Amino acid sequence: VKDLQRRLDEAENLALKGGKKQLQKLELRVRELENELEAEQRHGSESVKGVRKLERRIKELTYQSEEDQKNQMRLQELVNKLQLKVKVYKRQAEEA
Repeated sequence: VKDLQRRLDEAENLALKGGKKQLQKLELRVRELENELEAEQRHGSESVKGVRKLERRIKELTYQSEEDQKNQMRLQELVNKLQLKVKVYKRQAEEA
C-alpha cells in the first residue's frame, strides 16, 4: 500500500510539473499574441493616419487645380478681349 501511495504521489508530482510547464507555455503564447496584437494595432493606426493625410493632400490639390482652371479661364477671357481691341485698333488705323 505504501508503495502504491508513493507511486501515486510521484505521478501527481509529475502531473503537476507537466501542468505547470504547459501553463507557462500557454502564458508565453498569450504574451506573444498580445505583443502581436499591439503591433498590428499600431500599424493600423499609422495606416489610418496615412490615409487621412493623403485625403487632405488630395483635397488641397483638387482645390488648387480648380483655382488654376478659374485663373486660366479669366486669363483666356482677357486675351480674347485684348484680341478684339487689337482688331478694332487695326481697323481704325486702316480707316485713318
